Amino acid sequence: MRYSNINKEKANGVVYTPKSMAEYLAKEMVKYKARGESNTIRILDPAIGKGELAIALLNIISLSYTHIEVVGYETDAEVCVETSAELSRLFPKIKVSIKNEDFLKAVEDHTIGLFDFVIANPPYIRTQIMGSNKAQEISSKLGLSGRADIYYAFIICTNSVLKDDGIAGYITSNKFLTIKSGSSVRDYIIENYKIHRITDLGDTKLFSASVLPCIMVFSKGKTDDRNKVAFTSVYQTSADDIDGNINDIFDAIYESGCYQITDGRKYLYQQGFMQSVEKGSLWNIQSNEIQEWLSAVERNTWQRFSDIGKIRVGIKTTADNVFIGNEWDGDKADIELLRPLITHRNAGQILPNDSELWKVLYTHTTENGRKKAINIEDYPKAKEYLLQHYDQLSNRKYVIQANRNWYEIWVPQNPESWKHRKIVFRDISEHPQFWLDTSGAIVNGDCYWIEIQDCVMDDVVYLALAIANSRFIEKYYDVKFNTKLYSGKRRFMSQYVEQFPIPSYTTELAQEAIWIVKQIIAEKNSDVIPDYKEKLDCIVDKLFA
Repeated sequence: MRYSNINKEKANGVVYTPKSMAEYLAKEMVKYKARGESNTIRILDPAIGKGELAIALLNIISLSYTHIEVVGYETDAEVCVETSAELSRLFPKIKVSIKNEDFLKAVEDHTIGLFDFVIANPPYIRTQIMGSNKAQEISSKLGLSGRADIYYAFIICTNSVLKDDGIAGYITSNKFLTIKSGSSVRDYIIENYKIHRITDLGDTKLFSASVLPCIMVFSKGKTDDRNKVAFTSVYQTSADDIDGNINDIFDAIYESGCYQITDGRKYLYQQGFMQSVEKGSLWNIQSNEIQEWLSAVERNTWQRFSDIGKIRVGIKTTADNVFIGNEWDGDKADIELLRPLITHRNAGQILPNDSELWKVLYTHTTENGRKKAINIEDYPKAKEYLLQHYDQLSNRKYVIQANRNWYEIWVPQNPESWKHRKIVFRDISEHPQFWLDTSGAIVNGDCYWIEIQDCVMDDVVYLALAIANSRFIEKYYDVKFNTKLYSGKRRFMSQYVEQFPIPSYTTELAQEAIWIVKQIIAEKNSDVIPDYKEKLDCIVDKLFA
């Protein structure tokens, strides 16, 4: 597999499947493959690379079948030759055919339903790198809605080449399990494949590339409520107690509990089933204990965060070095249009930290209730400064193509909204960091913010702050969305935060939580938060018990 990134080295493919991962996938595939009458087996790897996956599968089945053929696709001609030679050396009795072609271009010429096993670790090319036009082309061709990463195409095209009783096994990024843009491919899989097992390997760092992997084993058919999809989840943890020591991530892959590997990292292993196979649902692990806990949360939920206001991302200038900074002094001190800017540097729980706000040269205003770009001629110092960066700013072709002015920031949001109260939260953080802002400052694109509706009572806002910063919400996030980056960091994206629950604000417990948040805000001192934290966490836990 080649995890593609911006640099040519990654785009051409240098990150291949670890041996233990390949062996696990091969073993799972054979487990679900019924033995037929034929002694002939055909294996396809549509992105064969150095052949780790094919080798792992052949090591298991090569003694069980008389005739085996391996077909592989590889876009690097040199790797094709090396892989073909290595497979022939290791398994001299099998037929090897490695094609120096792009599988996605060649798949239309395939005989339908030719392969008993399709095993793959296809390229992972993000939409940003692949280009929006290419992504849209793939989406349109495959009948998907929204953005499409290239491995979606491999998964869908497998339907054309897999036998009716065949088994497929894929290693991909785990992003598609829970992100909104992955909904269309999830729905396709449910409608066209019977999923046997999903293994979410989270932040296990099995690849040097910054991709969080998962493994999926499936066959042709349909996944419905009668199909209990086995689901294993492995994520790094900071728990003190461990259930055992292991040498490799896969040594405990069928266990539950906390296990420590030789470098000291600890991982929480969970075994269960896929939470839902409904169209549009997220794919998360589910157990009886988790289901009971979620049911209790639902019984005690009055509203969601989406009910108190619209969640928006911060501004995106697409030229931060020009518009944003903390050194607006000297000749730049008198530039017009400078506004205070909240960034991730100001993040805190309930209150922002004490870091000084940066500033942004904000190029928009409101006229008759509508957002519009400022007239640069009215601001001579700002114009003089921006003209110094004219080449960079005017080269943002998408700005010009959208009939925007060369000097505009790309995503300004509504200038009128900044002056109202808002809950700001950091996009990427190990622990949630949600705080109240009433300063009128602008929010940068490394944070999100909730544009609180005027009709929402202050008590509800304070209660939302208590919940958003609690240990309860960390558990809720991990159970519902289970999306982490490396080092245990979570992505607090709008599609997740809008689902956060809020209990009734009128109960005695809720009023106690509200009072504590009011005290913290009144003291305007983030140093006092640890004094309240444990009590507030206990109250929030009880609110949803």
